[in-house]
Amino acid sequence: MSFDNDDNKQLPFADYEFPTDITVDRKPVDKSKRNHKRRKPKGQQLNLTNNEKDPNAYKKLTYVYFENTQEENNFITFIPYIGPSNTLHLGTNLYLPQLISNPSQDSTISSQHFIKDYDETVTSLTPSLETMPLSIYIRFGISYVLKHNRLDNQPISLKEFLYLRNQNKSFRTSFYTCKGVTSPKRLITSIIKLNYRQISSNQYSYEIQIHGTKTNQYPILYFQYDEQFQCRSVYYRPDYPINFDFSRNKTSSIFNSIDNSYSDIFDFRIQLTQVKYLSITDSDVLNVLRGVPINEVLFIDPLTHMLHISPKLHKFVKYFKCTRSSNYENSQEQILICIGTYEEFQLNSKGECELLMKASNTMTIEFINKEIIPSGKQLYDIGLWFSTLCQTCVDLPTTKIKDKNSIENRRWFSGLVIFQKRHNQSIKQMNVRQLTTYKTKISNQTYTSDELAFVKKILQEENLQNIFLNTNEEKCSNIKELEQSFENIKQKLMTTAVPSANEALGKVERTYQILYEEFKKL
Repeated sequence: MSFDNDDNKQLPFADYEFPTDITVDRKPVDKSKRNHKRRKPKGQQLNLTNNEKDPNAYKKLTYVYFENTQEENNFITFIPYIGPSNTLHLGTNLYLPQLISNPSQDSTISSQHFIKDYDETVTSLTPSLETMPLSIYIRFGISYVLKHNRLDNQPISLKEFLYLRNQNKSFRTSFYTCKGVTSPKRLITSIIKLNYRQISSNQYSYEIQIHGTKTNQYPILYFQYDEQFQCRSVYYRPDYPINFDFSRNKTSSIFNSIDNSYSDIFDFRIQLTQVKYLSITDSDVLNVLRGVPINEVLFIDPLTHMLHISPKLHKFVKYFKCTRSSNYENSQEQILICIGTYEEFQLNSKGECELLMKASNTMTIEFINKEIIPSGKQLYDIGLWFSTLCQTCVDLPTTKIKDKNSIENRRWFSGLVIFQKRHNQSIKQMNVRQLTTYKTKISNQTYTSDELAFVKKILQEENLQNIFLNTNEEKCSNIKELEQSFENIKQKLMTTAVPSANEALGKVERTYQILYEEFKKL
């Protein structure tokens, strides 16, 4: 990602939430070289101004629904969330909103609210659909809250939460679209049995967003490239997508009793976005490229094998990502399921594309026929079905067998190879949080979301004794166990590249000294 100018204040479209109060880490700007403020492109400025004047515009961008809602007076609580998140939220305290009062087994209320909102939205977009087709996606991940301006953790009514969120007061929600499953083969086997057939394998797609010129009618253009860096399409998005986010009921999670991560629960987002496709020879497209041939925007350095963006475009790049997916089609349902890898890049000083974040086994559903708009019920049913299917394709992260006389079967990551383990041995399986890898901007090292969660859990832990647990996840009962636990945690923190690991290590060392002195008095 490039943050070289003041225009880069909003998130990429897939993660976009509110146009205000969004901050990112940007390179320092030399103010002495500026003699005037840089203006935002007219189209962009218009969107921001309208949203700031109309608080209800926030609701028009993203609607939020909760599964098993009985009525708006249900209460929800906020559970600390330490799983994978968008790169701009890595250092933020995040929360999962969870329904806690009188949950119903009947999900018709939330679906009815969605269908009403969806029908109204489609009706409002209908006049422009002849010139700009509507693309509809269903994305799977986790919906979380960036909590603001509330000092207590008391449950609040769902009605109050939605009101405060829609007014951009106290709450802001976001959706992490890159959450994956740990058993992709099991998922693929399941959909093939439902008459989906594979139509492509490991298909690469690069998307680069480039700022327009001052005289260009398009503030930002989106360029899609294939594996050979040949441009497949160029399009313009005149407005931000409209999102319908569904928060699934977390009580069915098999991770709940282990680490409260809810790693097997997949919220889903139904996303509507209009696009206007342009010819690659369009004068506006050529102006945005600043003289760079369209098929020379991306290239590989033969010496370093690093991916590059043409030097003339470095300071105009807004966002760059790569997806590698295998696609499965159901022609009868006109549905395309994409399962693959998502990579987010940033440009370094040499113009090289360095990996900022990578997520594996991510899923998206697209609709093949753009001319037919699916009904709200069809979208809801598909989202609920596939979200539930994904839940069955996530394995427990770690299982410990305590019975010395027992032999149990377990499965590895692929879910295909069965093996046997005896007592006192840990069975390590892939955790959902290990499917996401981040890269530090300074040291150029990588760390997983699982490592980040470990550090965050230490920093957020209020009961200091809970930091040091023995191999059976119990509190240490003597100095020897405490020392062993301390060394294990210390080693883990010293070898991770998580930016806040040193802060966590300081807390661990201070806690260790306190507990050590208490054990000596016994």
